[in-house]
Amino acid sequence: MNVPSERRRGDRRKSDRRRVNTRRIRPTFARIDHGALAHNLRVVQQRVGERCRVLAVVKADGYGHGAIESARAFVDAGAWGLAVSLVEEGVELRQAGVHAPVLVLGGVHPGSEDVIVHRSLTPVVWAPEHLQLLSAAVRRSGATRLRVHVKIDSGMSRLGLRLSEVSALIDWLTGDDGRALEVEGLMTHLACADEPDDAVSPSQIDQFNTASRLFANRGIHPRIRHVCNSAGLVRLPDAHFDMVRPGIALYGAASSRFVELPGLRMAMSWHSRVLGIREIPAGSRVSYGHREQLTRDSRLGIVPVGYADGYPRGMSGQAEVLVRGHRCRVIGNITMDTSMIDLTDLPGARAGERVTLLGQQGRQRVDAYELADWAGVIPYEIMCGLSKRVPRR
Repeated sequence: MNVPSERRRGDRRKSDRRRVNTRRIRPTFARIDHGALAHNLRVVQQRVGERCRVLAVVKADGYGHGAIESARAFVDAGAWGLAVSLVEEGVELRQAGVHAPVLVLGGVHPGSEDVIVHRSLTPVVWAPEHLQLLSAAVRRSGATRLRVHVKIDSGMSRLGLRLSEVSALIDWLTGDDGRALEVEGLMTHLACADEPDDAVSPSQIDQFNTASRLFANRGIHPRIRHVCNSAGLVRLPDAHFDMVRPGIALYGAASSRFVELPGLRMAMSWHSRVLGIREIPAGSRVSYGHREQLTRDSRLGIVPVGYADGYPRGMSGQAEVLVRGHRCRVIGNITMDTSMIDLTDLPGARAGERVTLLGQQGRQRVDAYELADWAGVIPYEIMCGLSKRVPRR
């Protein structure tokens, strides 16, 4: 049966009015403070000086903070450009209308070269295969040149050219095929900058300087040299060169307190609410595996957050959350979707109480370092591990 178009449109409007914002139903969410992101960018800029560029790393969905929103905050606050790991991450920024330089750290995978050129991304290269793919893509596109950054492996033993391989790459770049590419940058990555007894970084910097001279001797003078990650920009001021590449510092933390940049603000907080309260007698065992037995009559709060949300199971029995500004311990094993907390010492606590998993309530604060210690990981894993099913507000 044919339904008149006006009636169909009317039915759709009624349906739209009945729609529920499902992202507001479950009370577990992360709040991202864009003001803190901008503040942290400015703190980094003050540390390195106005003549040194800041390349804001927004890979892994902006360390769990939202890549697009974080990128906009950093660019507005003065970042020279942005760094991602994957071509797909760079395309996401371009599709969102981000026009700042975007450096793709993860290299050039076959099939990505035309996308890199079309989207005006800046690839990090270290292999002749990268150069060949990109040079061919530039010719196909009709573009004049493509800017690239060459990576030196100075001791990370992961990605990049070793010193013994530099001359061969320069031969390629100075040949006819190399005319399609402009070496805008030269970079390396520090392996031990966040270690208290770091004896490796000075050697890495020496190797980087040697590589710089090899390029200069062949008439290639990259205008942007960059070495320092978040830890390096704190500990190694002589290695700031022309640009630094902070990641975790921009989100308000560090790999450890030892290398934390003073003045940062945590940009992420994580919250939920007490779903219900159970009165459980002493001697009862709690959660999967029955690894914890109650030593007193207890009031346990059920919180709808678990390891599927990125709340690590390894924190079971150790983690603490904040309720009414007080610390409450997580009881028993954290499960996929829920955790249980001890509210026995807060007899007035009720279902619906705000629970802060990361952040501040009153005078108490749970930070990323604590979560990482409880889970036996580093703060990076806490931030990046926050799953997509936790809405960001």
